[in-house]
Amino acid sequence: MTWEIFIMVNTSFFALLLAIIDFKSKILPNKYVLALAITSIILIGLASDFNLETIFRSIYVSFIIFLAYLIMFFLSKRTFGLGDVKYSFALSLPAVFLFGISQTINMHVSAFILGGIVALVLLISKKVSKNHAIAFGPFMSVSYFLFLVLSL
Repeated sequence: MTWEIFIMVNTSFFALLLAIIDFKSKILPNKYVLALAITSIILIGLASDFNLETIFRSIYVSFIIFLAYLIMFFLSKRTFGLGDVKYSFALSLPAVFLFGISQTINMHVSAFILGGIVALVLLISKKVSKNHAIAFGPFMSVSYFLFLVLSL
């Protein structure tokens, strides 16, 4: 069994857990987001035989994605949650290692597209009102799973 499998299983566990929690409570608990980030860095280090360039590339790209989400957080008048901002960093760490930089960016774009489609359907069907909060974490997790399956 390779370290990449451990990274996939670890990320899948936390992505599923965080999606369920966020869907039910609209909260992404810091302890699980932090656990995903820490375990991902450790597993990437083990998978790359402590190749610092690989670890730093994952951290650097994840930080850039984090900053993009943070900017969206402030521009959206905080209708976009800070938990989603932190989760974007933690989820990007293993994604950069597993999928590469461009596919990780595509993964996040896909999450926005999925979230937008679902929000639009819910609005049109009048299941939710314009001011209703929709958890974004599950869309990030679904997008991760989609890219995981497509990369296998």
